[in-house]
Amino acid sequence: MMTVKYPENINAVSYIGRPRSDTAMFIVKKVEYLLDALSEVTGCLVFAESGIEVSEELMKKHTFVFSDKPQKEYSEFAEVLYRKKQDENRRKKYTLTEEGYYLGENVRIGKNAYIEPGCVIGHDVVIGDNAEIYAGAVIKNAVIGDNFILKECGVVGSDGFTLTKDDNGNWIRTPSMGGVVVGNNVEIGVNANISQGTADATYIEDYVKLDALIHVGHDAVVEFNTEVSAGGIIGGYVETGEYTSVGINASIRNRLKMGDNTTVGMAAVVTKPTENDTTYIGNPARAYNKE
Repeated sequence: MMTVKYPENINAVSYIGRPRSDTAMFIVKKVEYLLDALSEVTGCLVFAESGIEVSEELMKKHTFVFSDKPQKEYSEFAEVLYRKKQDENRRKKYTLTEEGYYLGENVRIGKNAYIEPGCVIGHDVVIGDNAEIYAGAVIKNAVIGDNFILKECGVVGSDGFTLTKDDNGNWIRTPSMGGVVVGNNVEIGVNANISQGTADATYIEDYVKLDALIHVGHDAVVEFNTEVSAGGIIGGYVETGEYTSVGINASIRNRLKMGDNTTVGMAAVVTKPTENDTTYIGNPARAYNKE
């Protein structure tokens, strides 16, 4: 079996839809159209599904490894980078502050922060001014803006639930290496969980308000002025649209693009993209017509 020699410049990963130069990523045929994004960057290592057609221009700019299981090949490569990062973090130290919370190395926290006992702020985290972080909260792998509120036992930056199968059909994890980016004036409720991105970040934009027991999946974009009521689930890679409202216990299937000013009713299960200025109810969710 021939051993593939990977480029030595690859020490990070990115998402094929938003690629960065000198990073690794994977692409499957159902999103083959995303190849066009590679024209703007150079030096990438791309694990591509067999049968994808790649232009000569892109073949010259990047290294392609074709496979019937590109996500598995990528996961094995990314696992090496992930373990290296984990080893570096485990050599770093946490400090127990006088206020009773744990602070990692190279953390930056802005002015007027209020942080209660029992919190954990991980290595390299950045938090803006006027933060309020309540007991038991955990923040890792995150860059956060001003006027941030994280209620009791909320988690920002947990590993995403991204899986693929090995050659024997066993489930294996795809490493989470993307982080979380949170805008200004964001509030996250009690026991909520925001997963970090697999390769790109998970984005929580300005003025987003998330109630208790919310789950936001990896690589999602919760857009400007969105609010999600208790128990709401936003799947991985979802883009919510601006001014969206998600009702109690509603679920948004992964990889959906929602319209702006969408309203999702209580316990609705959204399985298809939504339109602007429309209300959806039911399971599966359908547009609600008052007439």
